[in-house]
Amino acid sequence: MTSRVKLQHRYPEPPERMRDVLTDPAYLRDKLRAVGGPRAELVSREEDKHTVTIVLRHTVPAGALPSFVRAVLPGDLAIRRTESWNSSGGSVHSVVDGAPATITGQMRLDPDPAGCVLSALLEAKVPLPLIGGKVEKAITDSVTKLMATEYDFTIQWLRDSTAT
Repeated sequence: MTSRVKLQHRYPEPPERMRDVLTDPAYLRDKLRAVGGPRAELVSREEDKHTVTIVLRHTVPAGALPSFVRAVLPGDLAIRRTESWNSSGGSVHSVVDGAPATITGQMRLDPDPAGCVLSALLEAKVPLPLIGGKVEKAITDSVTKLMATEYDFTIQWLRDSTAT
């Protein structure tokens, strides 16, 4: 079974500027400090002529997880998230350390009269008998909340960076 989540966020900057922001090491470190959980880090950032690839590590404290997830995966969850960005969007692939859970998807940055729209279509897959669908639902709910929190952080970061 696979669970999907579709997200859209509007930013007050053109797509090219948002791609630069979303892959900027200073922005990424600030974001991870604010919303990445304990021991969050920017693992790597590589750039070539056409693509910027970032690898982030997030941690979800065990206390923030539903009890049925804690029963199957005790302790904090460490999530490794790889994003590859090109000029118009990119892809994301996340894995949960020590668990058969993955999140994959595509992201697009489209021009908008007020800046741009980031659209994402993500799929969570947890191939566990009986509880996989329930865990996928918990993951997609958590991803939706995390993306909303990251969006709020990014809007404030943009305000603060243009104010200086």
